[in-house]
Amino acid sequence: MNKNDLQLELKRLRDNLEDLEETIQFNLTHTSAHISGEKVKKDEESLGMLKREIATVEQILSQR
Repeated sequence: MNKNDLQLELKRLRDNLEDLEETIQFNLTHTSAHISGEKVKKDEESLGMLKREIATVEQILSQR
């Protein structure tokens, strides 16, 4: 990937992270039903995966 492609990928990943964080916050704030531990764990794993991908792309970009 060239630098421009990496920057576009970074933007996409950051947008996805922001969307996921907003969705999780909405669900926690506006859901009157119990949210299972499994769902919370899945959300945390998804957040962690996106953050790791962002860190990887940022690292690659910093080396260019």
